[in-house]
Amino acid sequence: MINDQLQTKLIYNKERVTYSNLSEVFETNFIKISRLIPLLPLIKVDFIGIKSASNNLYLICHEKSPYTGTYTLTHKINSSEKVLNRPDIRFKIYFDAKLLEVTSICKETRINSYHPFINNCSDLSFQLELNVFMLRWLDYCLDRYNGAEWVKRK
Repeated sequence: MINDQLQTKLIYNKERVTYSNLSEVFETNFIKISRLIPLLPLIKVDFIGIKSASNNLYLICHEKSPYTGTYTLTHKINSSEKVLNRPDIRFKIYFDAKLLEVTSICKETRINSYHPFINNCSDLSFQLELNVFMLRWLDYCLDRYNGAEWVKRK
């Protein structure tokens, strides 16, 4: 089996983005989120992942049907003015197809806004950027929150 980070590099360094490349990332993200939150197919309300010595990880449920779900995974960071959600990743899960597709990251900003070729990026390239960001963030979350206790948010 190929190492997660090696697979990420292989996918991201391909010269041309295809739906097949993107689909590989969707599948890998689904596998990782399933390891991070094993009960995700049953979650219909907001949950908090608690692990000592880490910030809480928030899972916000926007919509849940038998075959799909739309969620946000984020940290809540206290600033002097307000509470910020960062990185505030909204995604859709297709439970039957075993795919996770990122729909937005930090709505008020655009990831890679200073990318030198931003106007030449295809929709598939932009989707790949969003989903590879999720791939890497899930690696971080698995490292920090693997085995976290997931409790309903009150």
